[in-house]
Amino acid sequence: MRQAAVAGMFYPRDRQALLRQLKECFTHRLGPGTIPTPNEQGARRIVGLVAPHAGYIYSGMTAARAYTALAQDGIPQVAVILSPAHYTPGAPLAVWTKGRWETPLGSLPVDEEFAQALATAGNGFAEDFSPHIEREHAIEVQLPFLQFVFGDRAPAIVPIAVSSSHLGQLRQAGELMGEVVKRLGRDAVIIASCDFTHYEPQTLAEVHDREAIRCILDLDSELLWRTIQRYPTQSDVLVAIPMIEACKRMGATKGEFLGYSTSGSVTGDLLEVVGYAAAAILREGTDRRD
Repeated sequence: MRQAAVAGMFYPRDRQALLRQLKECFTHRLGPGTIPTPNEQGARRIVGLVAPHAGYIYSGMTAARAYTALAQDGIPQVAVILSPAHYTPGAPLAVWTKGRWETPLGSLPVDEEFAQALATAGNGFAEDFSPHIEREHAIEVQLPFLQFVFGDRAPAIVPIAVSSSHLGQLRQAGELMGEVVKRLGRDAVIIASCDFTHYEPQTLAEVHDREAIRCILDLDSELLWRTIQRYPTQSDVLVAIPMIEACKRMGATKGEFLGYSTSGSVTGDLLEVVGYAAAAILREGTDRRD
């Protein structure tokens, strides 16, 4: 069991307080406005998702926009969650391969077959638990959203902490992920857990983040990498590169913008903000088997 490490910091430790805050994220003026009901008959076209990973009071409303779109699209079988390794670098793509991840809302199982297939796929993938412990938050904060939206139908997870910053390795990793999804026949969504610009004035953050978001929506991982090289405070967004390439292998053809905000949208301090975006990557077709 990977126990919750940032409950009481990034989101409430108490179950009822967490449920209240999640409801507020969905109904807030910066959020989608309503609490979604999972669509049992959804087309399941969303194969990729971008969602922020800051404290819920800052980014939870934008994250709620991402998870509303996912719920309306159907119920995925597994969520592969890519995050930066913020504190403890490990394998270039460090896979948590077994057991369950706990939050105040319960626990989610790891798709062990999927995780093991990735951990042995090469190209920097490896079983490595070290980047996922201590204070690491970027995967954990996504889980209560999955639990809140999908309840007992919440997907299994495959947590991956990314230390690599090499374009070739990140792109190939995405291609391998897409191949594993197809080989195992999983109905999967690849979630890139990332914040955008860090601690820049809002006027600059909006311009720089608009460039990166456009690259994601265009499924252009190489241009995204170049954009991050120009604006390195967006380095979290590197995890969107393998997400994009995996989604292409899964039939993705376009991206959809779902929302954007900054920490300044909440605090009113526009001198040093962090940017938060929500986006979906979609495949063609009206049926999950397409």
